Amino acid sequence: MFDFDGTLFDSEYLHHEAWLEAVEPWGVTVGWEDYKRNLVGISDTRACEFFLDLAGRPRTPEAIKAGRARKHSVYRRRALQELVPHPSVAAWIRANCERVPLGVVSSSAIPDVVPILERQGIADCMRFVICAEHVERLKPDPLPYLLAFEKLQAASDISDPGHCLVFEDSSAGVQAARAAGMAVHVVAMPADLPSALEQWSARICEIVGR
Repeated sequence: MFDFDGTLFDSEYLHHEAWLEAVEPWGVTVGWEDYKRNLVGISDTRACEFFLDLAGRPRTPEAIKAGRARKHSVYRRRALQELVPHPSVAAWIRANCERVPLGVVSSSAIPDVVPILERQGIADCMRFVICAEHVERLKPDPLPYLLAFEKLQAASDISDPGHCLVFEDSSAGVQAARAAGMAVHVVAMPADLPSALEQWSARICEIVGR
């Protein structure tokens, strides 16, 4: 299973830039290091609340809706053109998807995930794609990964969450996957994913081939 933002795709910079443009009318900004420390791996609603607090504005539903809408407009306009997986990762997914059940588990919204997978030709390689709309609670709650395991069971003969390998970059994602009983390989950035896949590839294919 792959996390999307910051793992399968180098998208965090784009989320950061989209938020900066979205909250500019509120007179606040957040540097890259602070953004990584406070906002990576959380929902857009929580991120919007963070910026509202920073601006000293009330967390009204109207303000959250407006902030999210501005951010989504910027992000979705650029994402289809800018976001691409590492070529070796895309090649590995396409080469192994028929024998290795694969999926994506993200806290982002469906329009921020599925169109990118489709444009890059790997959506059909995934047995499932879990996004924010599919669950009541997001990472670090294990619910997204528990739902993913239910879908994996329906699509394969895997019956133990301990046989699932998750690639994650955020502390929230790591916590969620481990709480669901899954093995986790932590990647610092998407550029680390090719070597992580190479490290695990033989073991993955051995287990699936049994």
